[in-house]
Amino acid sequence: MSCPSQLLTAAAVLLCIATLSGIQVAVVGFTQVVINSHSLLRKRNCDVHYTSTCAASSIDERGVLSWTKRNCKSDPIIIALRSRAKDAADEGDLETISDDDDALTEEEIDESIEYLANLIKVHLDSRRNSNNKDDESDISCEESPSNYDNNSDNNIGYQLAKGRFIDLTTTLEGEHLLEHLFDTTTHNPSSQSIDNKATTTIIIPNKRIIQHAITTLQSLLIYGIQIGVKGSEEAQQKMVRHLFRVGDAPQPPSGSWIPDWNADCIRRLKFFRDVSLGKLLLAKLIRKRTAQGAFDLLVDMKVWDRHVDTALLRSGFPVRFLESELEISKEAEMNGHDPDEVLGLRRDMREQKVYTIDSASTLDIDDGIAVEVLGDDGNGSGGGARHRYWIHIADVDRYAPRGSKLLSVAERRGTSLYLPTMTLCMFPPNMSSEIMSLHAWEDKYALSLGVELNDDGSINPSSVILTPSVINVDYRLTYDQVDEMLDEGVGYAEEWQLGALLAAATKRRSHRVNRGSTEGMVPFPIPKGMVTAKYDEKLGDYDISLRIETTHNSGANITTGGGDICDAHYDPYCTPVSSSQLIVTEMMIMAGEAIGKWQMHQAAQEENNVEDVDQLTNELKLPFRRQPAPDFKSRDREKRQMDFLYEMGKRYPHAWYARRFFNKVNVSEEPGPHFGMGLDCYVQWSSPIRRITDLQVHAALKRYLRRKRVNKMLREGKAIPSSISKMDLGCELSKERKVKEIDSIDYTSGLGMIFAGRPIQSSSSNYWTFEYIRRLVGSSDEEVMFESVVLGCINKDRNQYAIYIYELGLEHRYLSEAGKLEEGKKLWLKVASVNPKMELLTFSLASKSGGIHAKPMTSAPAA
Repeated sequence: MSCPSQLLTAAAVLLCIATLSGIQVAVVGFTQVVINSHSLLRKRNCDVHYTSTCAASSIDERGVLSWTKRNCKSDPIIIALRSRAKDAADEGDLETISDDDDALTEEEIDESIEYLANLIKVHLDSRRNSNNKDDESDISCEESPSNYDNNSDNNIGYQLAKGRFIDLTTTLEGEHLLEHLFDTTTHNPSSQSIDNKATTTIIIPNKRIIQHAITTLQSLLIYGIQIGVKGSEEAQQKMVRHLFRVGDAPQPPSGSWIPDWNADCIRRLKFFRDVSLGKLLLAKLIRKRTAQGAFDLLVDMKVWDRHVDTALLRSGFPVRFLESELEISKEAEMNGHDPDEVLGLRRDMREQKVYTIDSASTLDIDDGIAVEVLGDDGNGSGGGARHRYWIHIADVDRYAPRGSKLLSVAERRGTSLYLPTMTLCMFPPNMSSEIMSLHAWEDKYALSLGVELNDDGSINPSSVILTPSVINVDYRLTYDQVDEMLDEGVGYAEEWQLGALLAAATKRRSHRVNRGSTEGMVPFPIPKGMVTAKYDEKLGDYDISLRIETTHNSGANITTGGGDICDAHYDPYCTPVSSSQLIVTEMMIMAGEAIGKWQMHQAAQEENNVEDVDQLTNELKLPFRRQPAPDFKSRDREKRQMDFLYEMGKRYPHAWYARRFFNKVNVSEEPGPHFGMGLDCYVQWSSPIRRITDLQVHAALKRYLRRKRVNKMLREGKAIPSSISKMDLGCELSKERKVKEIDSIDYTSGLGMIFAGRPIQSSSSNYWTFEYIRRLVGSSDEEVMFESVVLGCINKDRNQYAIYIYELGLEHRYLSEAGKLEEGKKLWLKVASVNPKMELLTFSLASKSGGIHAKPMTSAPAA
């Protein structure tokens, strides 16, 4: 007996044959459907092409027989041979009609896709002809009284499309182009094509058809951003799992219209990744039904450029701020409520000399540093006196407190992203780069920490001071400027504070190294290429620049001069770590340790307090970052191999090999040591403008300080200001204070987007590095070679090795053509192939010396 699918297929073939003959066919046993061939073929502009094909069929939920003709060598392509159920029923050709008035019929779906395909064709033709004649369209309209369902708004298409393509392009221009694609006011019935050919007629359909066309275009965009995605469906699902929220509704049917489009809708659109309608549209346009085909179409339409960051668009990270979010940020600027000022907690520190040290391009400046002299020797230079080191962090919580709308804007992003082509801030620019940022010569709110050091560089826990403050930064300096001031002696004379900060930073580095930090274990970390790409209007393309940097937390301050270290450690491209970077790195790490020690000190004090019914419950929970020490005892053989690499002067192979010993960092409310930093405890809180978890720590710290001040006022019998709210304190201010729980902060919220941001940055960096290489290859008639060093073996069976390419600051994988390679061996490699969008790069041995690096070179060959 034939299976149902075989019967369906046979019925479809017979129906196709009968249709071509103009015969009326009754399909008995399915739903008693009677189809008239003439009604089948009367679809507007329906050209049916019959080639060597096979047929597939299905019965949809209405009981209407529909089928697909397809080429046997390709995937199914829906062709225009499906009946419009409503029309057929009106003419008596169809006996069974769906009771679902909301769902589109099969023919309406076809009509929608054909409508969108025509819009795209006209748009592409218009772009091709735009050089011949400007500001004219090759579109004409043909309207019927029923086109708008009696809607008098003659621009209904644009109104429906507006806001539906947010975060599906990286530019506002691309977003507007997609919206205006449906702008019916541009459909001029009297216009002719620019090349005097026949005009393209677009019949403006009803509202439901336009809505479906918009969702189809969204599906195409989702398909296009899948380009370059590798792995199984399960692996791809893991890439977007951060977009899932508990309580999310199930995936809606394909093409469903959601009336109130918002940020959650965008998130779910990217999570479910429904590309089925996009494939139908590509088929209608006779384009490849692949992610590459969708990508190429959108590039041709100028919705995207060929360098569009598809990893960013896939991630669900918001590309721009919504109008409503910008309004929220403007309202936050005007917020005059300052509970820290009301409670007398905010300290005026505007007289203190404060420095900010950042890159020249940094706009969101969130930390400043200063030195306070304690017990000066009288000459004002600070020589021989005790110092208190101050770290001032922007008080972002002042403008985005718990429960505020602005905090929700930041939580939607979780972090700022720094990409080669752009910076995507966690807060709108008027806040992150202006109001919150610690600009020089302006009064700014901060959360300030004061610390004194012991002689060995450790922190004196009892010396730690934490207070909300108002500061006024004296100097906004770059790393290069600070290095120059120190080199020329200015940092030890007029600006002696910089010299004092460097001395403290050096002491702190030594202290951490002695406690087993990464800097001591891996004194020569592998550098990394930092690529930037800025659009050049004159070139009409991006200008790519590349610099090689070691991490700011690296161990050795290497110079390019002579000496045994430099002779043993060869790297002609790496920029040495500077004194200014050492200052900033160590001050921020010190701030993280000091907050942890301060919290433990405060907890001990709270336990010793005598219970009092008039006191608020007060406790402080912070997210301590902890990292267990490596287990060297059970891995003695590997440990000896690592030590051997270092003793042999193989610095980068040693750094690469050492990574296997590092344990994963975990976050806990219980304090614990952090091996990599060589600290007893560590809390990250120094970047609240760009990291949501740091801002959450600020909120917890400030709430604790406020509750502590309220308790003091209660003990002294003072009235609590009426403007102080539950949200300010994190608990109710009532008579039954002891039983009230503190509103705890979930430090895991926002981590999904933070974790998702890392692969985005990595993918974007790889793309532009590979594009940089592609351009070198394209502009050279000779093979493009790079000097590299073998870091270690990844797969012995395949002769696969990890390599580091000096000129690019790039770690990569290489399949050896010469068999086994020794760690530290230097090679000349030429580019065999490169595809930036697919993130593919392969090397082979260069012709020079057979690719073997015979002796140390002072520079790599010009690419």
